[in-house]
Amino acid sequence: ISGWRHPFLGRYKVAFDSNGMVQAADVDLYNNAGWTMDLSFSVMERAMFHSDNSYKVPNLRVKGHCCKTNLPSNTAFRGFGGPQGLMIVEAWIEKIAQKLNLEPEEVRRRTCTGGHADTIYNQRLTIVQLSNAGQ
Repeated sequence: ISGWRHPFLGRYKVAFDSNGMVQAADVDLYNNAGWTMDLSFSVMERAMFHSDNSYKVPNLRVKGHCCKTNLPSNTAFRGFGGPQGLMIVEAWIEKIAQKLNLEPEEVRRRTCTGGHADTIYNQRLTIVQLSNAGQ
């Protein structure tokens, strides 16, 4: 029996202002590791690293939980946890837009990390050309 991509569950609380700018996020990620860890910890770690996507989140806490189950162990695929982390952040971006009666693309544009900014990993972004993305 071969493993599959890790199923994930994300639970989150997000604080944002009336313009849709995210002020804080508290995220819990759960992955179905199966009956052995295999690469589950590394997959979880990558999902956690992607939990802000490309958005400005000044206050971010992410906790990861690898859940042992009675199912076959899961393994890493090309995204190695990144897609799971990105899908969860995009879910809360969509909910912010819905709550504020805005288009999700507008919330994405407003909260996107711009040029000459530092990421949460202290990586300086010097060339960012996202203004035309999606057009």
